[in-house]
Amino acid sequence: MPEFGRGMRFSARYRMLKQTPFGNTLTKDIAIATIMNENLGKDRFTDLLTVSFAATQYIGNSFGPLSIEMADAFVKLDRDLEHFLQFIDEYIGIKNTLIFLTSNHGAAQTPGYLEDSKAPVGSFNFNSAVSLLRSYLNAVYGSGDWIKEHYGLQIYLNADHIENSNLNLDDFRTTVARFMVQFTGVAHAITATALENNHYAEGFRRQMQNNYYPRRSGDVFLNLLPGWVERSQWTTGHNSGYRYDTHVPLIFYGWNVKREVIIRPVDMTDVAPTIAAMMNIMAPNAATGKLIEELLK
Repeated sequence: MPEFGRGMRFSARYRMLKQTPFGNTLTKDIAIATIMNENLGKDRFTDLLTVSFAATQYIGNSFGPLSIEMADAFVKLDRDLEHFLQFIDEYIGIKNTLIFLTSNHGAAQTPGYLEDSKAPVGSFNFNSAVSLLRSYLNAVYGSGDWIKEHYGLQIYLNADHIENSNLNLDDFRTTVARFMVQFTGVAHAITATALENNHYAEGFRRQMQNNYYPRRSGDVFLNLLPGWVERSQWTTGHNSGYRYDTHVPLIFYGWNVKREVIIRPVDMTDVAPTIAAMMNIMAPNAATGKLIEELLK
């Protein structure tokens, strides 16, 4: 265990907590302290508390979803949830509390594990690919600062420089996409132009389109092959539209919730309007999901 100097920032002293099960335990204890000190659930006005047990994400990214470390984290998280729900029942009453449990994403298996199983996977070196892209663009269009940044499998182009060079931005995006899709591990490369000018009803293009926001999204988006992850400081990642990343649990418990198993597809965007309907209030203005009707019977 490293010694922390007096000059080290407060946050840095606890950085490792998020990669241990104790990060979740501390989060649970803080949530309980918040409920007690703010008297949540003790008057006629509805209170909302969201709790994020994020340590499992960092442990999964570091060691992989099938690791001993991940199994240990879930065993301890199960105990933390048991304690938290027992506290809720004793302090407020489960019948007076609506609880829903879900996750924001899953995780891919570690490439090393899948490679040992002879699966055709690997890690995609995005930095090296973009370096080759810069060389290619310099050879085609001349030396220039064509790329601003690359992040999250998105490439951000220097639109001002491209337009000042009398080049068409849409055509430039297409050139970049055609080059990037040739790399091993890349399944698709799609441009912002395509996302802006088309409507995609299903598949990975629909997912990318739902995630696209013109004011801060990139110009070219990459979709890796199943099982492939971007090479980084982590062992694995969770930046894809495949089932292992998008299929997550959704459990409702407590106030006005009957015992039932729903086997049809449910989207995470359905949670907000459903909770609003259960509380007999308007759904958020930006809500796009549908009601989970089974919970309203």
